[in-house]
Amino acid sequence: MAARRSWADLPADLVAEIARRVPCLTDRVRAARACRTWLEGALKDPCPLKIPWLLLPADALPPDAIRRASFFCVLCNRAHRVAVPNDMGGARFFGAYPGGWLFLAYGQSCRHGLINLRTHESLYLPDNAVTFDESASNRNHPMLIRAATLSAPPAPLEGCVAAAIVTDLTPDYFFDPVHITLWRMGSRLGSTMFQFDAEDVIYHNGAFHFLSQHGDLLICRPEFQDEAPLERLQVRREYHPMVGVGFVLNAGACYLVECRGELLMVMRVQPHQDVTSQFKVYRMTQDQAQDADQAFYRWTELPALDGRMLFIGRGCSRSFEAAHFPGSQEGIYFFDDGNFYSAPIICVGDKPPQYGCCKNGVWSGPPDHVRYWFPEQRPSTYSSPVWFLH
Repeated sequence: MAARRSWADLPADLVAEIARRVPCLTDRVRAARACRTWLEGALKDPCPLKIPWLLLPADALPPDAIRRASFFCVLCNRAHRVAVPNDMGGARFFGAYPGGWLFLAYGQSCRHGLINLRTHESLYLPDNAVTFDESASNRNHPMLIRAATLSAPPAPLEGCVAAAIVTDLTPDYFFDPVHITLWRMGSRLGSTMFQFDAEDVIYHNGAFHFLSQHGDLLICRPEFQDEAPLERLQVRREYHPMVGVGFVLNAGACYLVECRGELLMVMRVQPHQDVTSQFKVYRMTQDQAQDADQAFYRWTELPALDGRMLFIGRGCSRSFEAAHFPGSQEGIYFFDDGNFYSAPIICVGDKPPQYGCCKNGVWSGPPDHVRYWFPEQRPSTYSSPVWFLH
């Protein structure tokens, strides 16, 4: 009779090869618990690229309960329950940054902060900003941050600059235009604030790029000296009207994402307010003018995704190659971010706000190949979903 063999008898190099074909980190950790051979093989060569997880808002828990959040992994098509800091319960998510950082507003429209779900380290963000126009009043303007991103990891703070799309909480903020603001991390005040109808923001090629609702770009380059006060930040601005793209009928939100060293704009097409039918992707190109000191920037539509996996979200979009993740598919992965336009709902009202959580999914190409995750998910009273960037 042949001797019984166990999983521990597999050669270590074979275990490592199997692990390389399991891109989900949680699945690798579970496999590592099988025995010492799998512990050494499954975690010996960790996957250098980690696909974002979708952080789904959970129902309220008792104050003394261990808070666990639900993170949906698109690679294994299931949700993982992970312990998170208790004090983030009831906070509104408005972005993420690689390394486990999450932007959130503990008070919905105030007490903005940044928390690391790996280390539980937390940082404060400004609740107020000053007007960019020097002729305006110098009083501080309370603001609600809609989306934000960073120029570098926030630890250490030195050299890290933040940029955000905000609503100025003046008495007329119901109709107040969108503003943008920048500041050095560690400052309690947004250093510059000016009006711009921004749809998204990304840090690309050493500068913050803000995308307008008409597809134009405002490029902001922070300039500061290390010995200058934290609150002092000079910003050099360049406005670039974009050509080559006519916004299609029923165009919804637009996003910026860096992919293969290039800047892309992703346009969501929504025939109805709550239905996404498809996406269009454009690449930024530069046309040299006759004057060598001038250049024209253009959006050129891509005919196909060509193996790209684009995870879109304001301030937190990321791109990956489907070829790096066995079993995955090219596509545009998106979440329900309707609260970007709902500043009045967040700030006022006798009832808790209702954040949509059911319009999350992936579009895999034309004509209308949209697949939704959790279509029956109930609205949340404190936040919409957000990407978690490992």
